[in-house]
Amino acid sequence: MDQERTRQTARALAVSGFVSTVLAACGIAQHNADTFTAAGVLSGSRIDRTECPDDMSHVWVEVDNRGECLRYFSAGLDEANPVVHVWFHGDRMGQSEEGEAWISKSYEEHANRETLQGFADRALSDYGLPYIRFSRPGVYGSSGEHKTRRRPRESAIINAALDQLKERYQVGRFSLTGQSGGGHVVAALLPKRTDIDCAVMTSGVLSVRERARAHGWKTDITGYWDYWDPMDHIDLIVRDPKRRIFIVGDPLDRNTPLETQLSYLDAVSKADHSITFLRAKGKGRSHHSLNLVGFQVAKWCLDGLSATEMQSRLPYPASKG
Repeated sequence: MDQERTRQTARALAVSGFVSTVLAACGIAQHNADTFTAAGVLSGSRIDRTECPDDMSHVWVEVDNRGECLRYFSAGLDEANPVVHVWFHGDRMGQSEEGEAWISKSYEEHANRETLQGFADRALSDYGLPYIRFSRPGVYGSSGEHKTRRRPRESAIINAALDQLKERYQVGRFSLTGQSGGGHVVAALLPKRTDIDCAVMTSGVLSVRERARAHGWKTDITGYWDYWDPMDHIDLIVRDPKRRIFIVGDPLDRNTPLETQLSYLDAVSKADHSITFLRAKGKGRSHHSLNLVGFQVAKWCLDGLSATEMQSRLPYPASKG
């Protein structure tokens, strides 16, 4: 009898686990999940308008008849701001081609309100620019589903949120920086906006198709085929003599190979936009992390430094052997 109960329990758990996996794969987000937690990022979070705080750290946007409550952390904003620096973080979910997803163990060490506000305060102190640290959909307190990043809805949501922030803080122009998947966000916003002074993409996912090919993936690592590829929308970028675009990369980057970034640079340059490549040394074993370098380039851009002067301040050590 005990063995039969054990078998029944095992079957029930297996079915339960299968159903949970299917629901996650289908993108059925948990209601009001806490995306400051790894579990909340994995499940995704949906929320009602009445549950989105009406304060100066959240914005509610609706895209495709569905709303999202987006979180941000700011420092140095006045009632009116001629230029505001907005930073978009990289992807926070690892995925396999088989559909398995995971969150790094370090996520929750930084995913708390005090730490993230501290990051914003330090960015203001170090670079002297009014600053917004934007939480992409499904992470760091924002509702949504991070597993569906790079699909058209993500950049549409963020673009709508920037419109609201522009009105809320009377922003004249934006300086946008993004690391890796955040660089993809910046590239996706360029065809949608005409109020960007500086666009800085560090280790950016700028050609989704070429990156997948370089890694031998069938499609983007998210598993979706309907991704927004910045390479396909360059003709929609409006010419703007005030705007400067920078790609900052490490030739040794193993996450987002440099050639995939330079393909975007070549295409944007041929479309007669001001775009520059800067070489820098990425942190970590994959030579991928260039977060703070992007902040510095954005400051230099707004200060009017030439690309030559910027590169001289970003020495890249010669390879050994």
